[in-house]
Amino acid sequence: MLVTLPDAHRGILARVQLALAMLLAGSSVVLSKIVGASVPIYLANTLILLPAVGVLCLLTWRFEGPMRVPPGAWRPLFLQALLGIVGFRVFLFYGVPLTYAASAGILTSTVPAVTALLAWMVLRERLTVHAILGVLLTAFGILVLTVPGAAISEGARPLLGSVLVLGAVVGEASWNVLSRLSGARLRPLTATTLVTSLALVLFLPLGLVEATTFDFARLTPGAVFALGYYALGATVLAYVLWFAGVRHLNASTAAVYTGWLPVSAVALSALLLGERLTLWHALGLACVLCATFVFARQGASCD
Repeated sequence: MLVTLPDAHRGILARVQLALAMLLAGSSVVLSKIVGASVPIYLANTLILLPAVGVLCLLTWRFEGPMRVPPGAWRPLFLQALLGIVGFRVFLFYGVPLTYAASAGILTSTVPAVTALLAWMVLRERLTVHAILGVLLTAFGILVLTVPGAAISEGARPLLGSVLVLGAVVGEASWNVLSRLSGARLRPLTATTLVTSLALVLFLPLGLVEATTFDFARLTPGAVFALGYYALGATVLAYVLWFAGVRHLNASTAAVYTGWLPVSAVALSALLLGERLTLWHALGLACVLCATFVFARQGASCD
C-alpha cells in the first residue's frame, strides 16, 4: 500500500484524488434529496455521522496517533461543527427538496465567493481584483438560476429552496473562515474527527426524538445504501482523498478542482433523479466554474 511514486506520477495521482473527492462531495446534494425523502432530517444525519465518526476515529488513531487538543481550540471547533456541518446539512436538507437539485448543486459551489466576502467582513481581509471578479461572476451565476423557467420542473418553492441552499453555503464558508481564525495547530484528521464528533453530539438529541416515532421497517434498501454512501463515501472517503491529494499540490492548483463539485451534482441530478437540464443551468454552471478559476488565479498570485 505504501508505494513510493516519482514526482510526476505523484502529481497525477494527487489530481485524480482531488477530482474524486469533489465528485463525491458533489453527490451529497443529490443524496440529501434521496435520504430526506425517506428519513427525518435529524435522524438521517445522526445515522450518517455515527459510522463516519467511527471510521474517522480509527483513521486518526492509525495515521496521527492520540488526539491532543489545546484548551483554546474547543470554541472554534464547536463553531465549525455548529455552522459548517449542522448548519450546512440542515439548510441543505430543507432546501434541496424545494428546488431543482441541479440548481442546488451549482449554488453549493459558490462557497469560495462567500468565503471571500466573509473574510472581508470578519477578518478585514482585502478584496483583490480577482476576488471581486470572482464574486461578481458567482452572483451572476446565482441570478441566472433564479430566472423564471430556468428549470423544467422547479420544485415546490424554488426561490425559498435556493435561499435555504445559500444558507448552507454560508455555513460552509463560515467553516473556512473559522479555520483561519483558529490559533490551534491541529492536524487535519484530528481536527475533522473532532468537528464531526461535535456535530454528531449536536444532532443526537433531536435524532433520538425522531427515532422514537420513526418506523425503521419503512427503510428501503435504496435508502440504507444512500445513508451508508453518504457516511462513508461523501463524508469520510471524500475527506481522505482531498487531504491525500492536497499535500502534493499548492493551494491555487487544488482550488481548481472544487469545480468538479457542481459538475457531479448536476450530472447526478439528471442521472439519478431524472431532472431535465436547461441552457440556464449550463450558463449558471459556466459562471461558477469561471469564478472558481478566478479564485484559483488569486491563490496563485498569493503563493
